[in-house]
Amino acid sequence: MNFKKVKEILLFILVNATFLTGAALFISTVYDLQFSKSEYFQNQALSYRERVEVLEAARGSIYDRNLNVISSSVQSYDIGIRPNEVSEKEELSEVLSLFLDIEENKILSELESRNSYFYIKRNVDFEIGKEIKSWNYKGLYPELSSKRILHSKSLQNIVGRVDPDNNGIEGLELYYDTLLTGRNGELRYEAAPNGSIIPQGEISTIQPVHGDDIILSIDGDLQYLSENLCAQALSETKAYNCSVVFANALSGEIIISAEKKSPETEKFNINLISGRANYEPGSALKIFTIGSAIENNLIQAATTFEVDDQIEIINGSCAINYKGKDKGCFHDFLKHEKYILSVKEIIERSSNVGTILATQSSDIKDIEEFLKRFGFSEKTGIELSGETRGGFTEYNTCKTCLGSLSIGYSIDVSQYQMVKAYSIIANGGKNVDLTLTRGISNNKSSTEIISESTAMQLKELLINVVEGKNGTGKSLRMDNYTIGGKTGTSRTHIEGIGYSNSRFNTSFTGFIETDEGPVVGSVLLWGAAISPRSEYVTGGSTAAPIFKTIVSYLVPGE
Repeated sequence: MNFKKVKEILLFILVNATFLTGAALFISTVYDLQFSKSEYFQNQALSYRERVEVLEAARGSIYDRNLNVISSSVQSYDIGIRPNEVSEKEELSEVLSLFLDIEENKILSELESRNSYFYIKRNVDFEIGKEIKSWNYKGLYPELSSKRILHSKSLQNIVGRVDPDNNGIEGLELYYDTLLTGRNGELRYEAAPNGSIIPQGEISTIQPVHGDDIILSIDGDLQYLSENLCAQALSETKAYNCSVVFANALSGEIIISAEKKSPETEKFNINLISGRANYEPGSALKIFTIGSAIENNLIQAATTFEVDDQIEIINGSCAINYKGKDKGCFHDFLKHEKYILSVKEIIERSSNVGTILATQSSDIKDIEEFLKRFGFSEKTGIELSGETRGGFTEYNTCKTCLGSLSIGYSIDVSQYQMVKAYSIIANGGKNVDLTLTRGISNNKSSTEIISESTAMQLKELLINVVEGKNGTGKSLRMDNYTIGGKTGTSRTHIEGIGYSNSRFNTSFTGFIETDEGPVVGSVLLWGAAISPRSEYVTGGSTAAPIFKTIVSYLVPGE
């Protein structure tokens, strides 16, 4: 056999086998790519070309009751930087400092110390961000975003604020964050290497769902007026804080919630007051402690008492040489001869001694339970964080608390609680929930807190404070309008210091009848030292004039 011939045949067979195997593999691979795995590779290719842009949902706007814009969102830019892509860090730092109002050295330091992507500044004005984007500077990434604009400084404490990502973190922006926040959409498209959209490529869009708008019950004009009146009052009385709260007694809608603070407040490290913080209400509470005795049939408006200018709860406590630790002597504001006063006149004159006499037959627990029915010692549920419950002094170890509670001490309340409680009297005895918004809450005022008969009796007592000959609120009289209320004056208690002998919490809380039902308002000056209208610092001389000015803007023809 010719071995050379055999080797040639075997080599030929081997070459052909290899060729056929390779061809088969090639055909198989082509088939795989073309048919079996074509979708996979198409998707892979698409993923390299596909771009996804977030279509940001607009955060809902906030309006006042007159539909003036209070808080809204506008387009802005977040300026992002990828430091490892920036070749001329000093140059970029110099240029950015001119546009972003950031020191050049600070920008350069950030660029040199960071490795990963970061924002040098967020919520940059739209036009500035647009200009920066037009540079097409390598490593610089201006991202379209939005920022929140507050259009009313006087409502800042109510509206609150958002973080750079537009999440509510304070005030109503936080409370209604879910309602205000929409749901982002997205735009998916195929892009060329230069980033432009490929017209024939796949494009899909999920539209964003924008956030809901909110309408406040607050009147922006009255809010602004109240804030200015408070600023004037701080100057005139040297008070630490002034706050004003007004609400519709039927709907619970808050029309005003304004405040002004003195720089002096910072000395005491206290967070005042904005309707939410605690204070002792003084005489403004008397209508409720008297009301408890009336409700329990212990007294009537015509019941009379012999009223001196001081009264001893603890024997001998009014003596000059009294050295007991319990202060059991209570005084009227001014010295006077002994009077025979009815309950109606006691409230009219705001007599401490008369109020103590009128409530001395009451059980202190009955008074406490009566006050709790009006919402004292419970949060009102207003749509703001930081609201306090208030509360009562522990009466079991307190010998004088029945007397002190009856005249508005031995209890902590908030201004919102006072407005809610007075609203119950003003609307005929029905419960009311306070709210800062319109159309969200459902306030039907259906639960009876006190009988309509008791409510009307208390209402008449409050009207007499304004209309009565000796009423402490007589300066509030207005032709053709019915106003009722109660002045309040209590010594200011400063934490770590105690009760001041020269500063007072002065207030007026009351109502005016309007076409839309009674409107209840409270004006509170915390730590008033002087009165511009009287030698005495009282609620009637400091807070009542503010109340009158505000209601003159509330009612027509004034």
